[in-house]
Amino acid sequence: MKPETQSNLESNSEIQTQKKQEEPKGVKIDGFQQVLEMLKIADTEFRESILKRLAKRDPNLASTLRANLRR
Repeated sequence: MKPETQSNLESNSEIQTQKKQEEPKGVKIDGFQQVLEMLKIADTEFRESILKRLAKRDPNLASTLRANLRR
């Protein structure tokens, strides 16, 4: 391997390491649970409106949310 190629590889490796260190750890999100909590506190009219529109796109998800709201 040519010296400049080795140098470029090392440089790229260092850049990748720096990027990984700079990336925020982030917060894990449970979207389903968040939607469920939102629907629990929503007024009845709003909750039904959301669930009806959702059922048109994803009937299984709407059904699962309804079942979890009854618990």
